[in-house]
Amino acid sequence: MIRITQSLGGVAAIAVLAGALAACNPQADKANPPATATAASPAASDRNVRLLAAAEGYETLTETAFDKTSPELAASLTAARQKASEARALLAPDQAARLDTLAAEIDAALRNQNRSALAIAAVETYRVLVSAQDASAQVPVEVSLLDYAGFRYDANAKSRPVNWDQMTADVAFARETWGRISPRVTAKGLSGAFESALSGMEIAVAQKNAVAAGSAVSNELALVDALEEHFKPAN
Repeated sequence: MIRITQSLGGVAAIAVLAGALAACNPQADKANPPATATAASPAASDRNVRLLAAAEGYETLTETAFDKTSPELAASLTAARQKASEARALLAPDQAARLDTLAAEIDAALRNQNRSALAIAAVETYRVLVSAQDASAQVPVEVSLLDYAGFRYDANAKSRPVNWDQMTADVAFARETWGRISPRVTAKGLSGAFESALSGMEIAVAQKNAVAAGSAVSNELALVDALEEHFKPAN
């Protein structure tokens, strides 16, 4: 999902994304961009398409939890739950039970106007849904989990007080996930940029620098978009 960030690191993140996308395909002709697989591609299983569609609503809820009004968030939640209900039959019993627990947490967060708790519960729901994909996933599940780690880190950075301990765990999870997927990233410019973003997130936590944390995670989230493009097969 390509996003336009409004954080302090937004301009830098957009520049990083542009450079990383160029690194993925340095010979791309702007007039004739390369075709990529879509949801309708035979290579994409219907199961995974439905799970990702459901997850996207919770990604949006996480991304906007600190900015939108309560009525706007409630409307986003209604739309997200509609998609999730359509994908629920695809989940294992323990995953469905986890979704129910998180739904209660989301309702409580909205009722109490707890933006941080809302963002965290929404991104945990996103994690459940993307993790339920099968082996035919066009984009490795690890890429979605890097998105999850970035959004969770960002939510903890925006919490008051800033939740530095959880941010330490979030970036450790991102680092471990990146270790599993990085050998498959053949674009060296993209790989190096992602390493730098993770290092920036780690340094910001070590220094307890909230501004640096916002900039670093904006870069990481932008680079997740570049990773998605990197792994999408051409038609």
